[in-house]
Amino acid sequence: MRDARTITRDLMPRLDGTHVRVGRVFAIVVVGAALQIVTQTILARSLSKHDVGLISLILGAVPLLSTLAILGQDSAIVRFAASADSSYDIRSYTRRILLTATPLGVLAGFVGGRVYGLGGLAAATLIVLVAAQSAVTIGSSALRGGHRYEPAMGAAWAPAIVAAVILAGLLGLGTMSTTGALVAFLAAYGVSALALSSVATARTPGATVKVPESVFREGFLFFGLSLSFTVMVGMDKLIIGKLMPYRDLAVYATVFAVMKGFDFLFQAVNFVMMPWVSRVGTVRMARYNAAVAVVALAAAVPYWLFGDDAVRVLYGGRYDEGAYLIAPFMLSGVIKLFYAVPSSIIGGRMPREALRSFLWFSIGASAFNVALDVLLILRMGLLGAALATAAAWATRYAGASIIVWRYRACLGAPRRGATVDV
Repeated sequence: MRDARTITRDLMPRLDGTHVRVGRVFAIVVVGAALQIVTQTILARSLSKHDVGLISLILGAVPLLSTLAILGQDSAIVRFAASADSSYDIRSYTRRILLTATPLGVLAGFVGGRVYGLGGLAAATLIVLVAAQSAVTIGSSALRGGHRYEPAMGAAWAPAIVAAVILAGLLGLGTMSTTGALVAFLAAYGVSALALSSVATARTPGATVKVPESVFREGFLFFGLSLSFTVMVGMDKLIIGKLMPYRDLAVYATVFAVMKGFDFLFQAVNFVMMPWVSRVGTVRMARYNAAVAVVALAAAVPYWLFGDDAVRVLYGGRYDEGAYLIAPFMLSGVIKLFYAVPSSIIGGRMPREALRSFLWFSIGASAFNVALDVLLILRMGLLGAALATAAAWATRYAGASIIVWRYRACLGAPRRGATVDV
């Protein structure tokens, strides 16, 4: 009989080495994820639950607000650059987008701080983090569109990695505090953004053809998709921050941090698959889904068996009250992993008509998510938020699968070159 390793290898899609790239990207994600857990553990053990909740609110708002600032240009760059030839001046286009996204990030951070009544250092931290995250995302996307997946993923994780190192240093020196934590995040995000922006906007000799203006307009389709996705990822925490005390948000966010293995797997698969499917000859949905099923099972079993132990050991028993959230978080994670397949195919391969259809469906799914979050949080508290998120991901996955089936004729012919009409 074949051993488990051989069976898994046969189930994984043979993607001309792409599954190896996914593995390398995931290795980078694992390092970043481990350090992110270190960050959450340091915060949970060193600060009051109120302050942990405050920092969780800031970090939870950053993805949503930076999505507003980027306007979908990160995905538009990936989609165009992945199938364009080397004559296009992608880096000059990246510089232009950075000049647009950075001030919009500052504005979004300021408005977000006002909405949540943040002041002083907390408000300044949110503003800087949103602007910096916008720059990091754009720079990482330029690398990803050039099929430089490993550097792109490393760049995307740089702020979290640097923040973990600084926080560990503060803990070692015995100077850990809420102010110190906020300053650590300010430094980590700011330095990472400046470094990556310098790399992403460096001149590329020989690249002389201007990127078509239609790429910028296409970004608005991705903007809607990205915004709806980010709403589904982070809206539960933002609504909890409005409807419940920061202490409850701390419990929810801290337990969720342990369960983010599913998110990290999703990130690794989607990161490589979306640009890759624009070039592959034939998309083999059954094989891809079989591979995801193996990965989902391998991730779910340890969480099911040892998730509550992990919460107790990592946080010294301070957050055991939230262990009941592990099961609904695990359900959301499994659904999200399967969602990576149709969403990558729609974003990287399907025509713009499919993107538009998915955009409208995603907007509806996000509105459903917000309404269900509010309803279930008021009725069931933190469990309601977790269940609402799982239901919303199931809805989004169903919609993506329907759209892929509707445009299934595209699965046999790769999208060559970048279209220029919207």
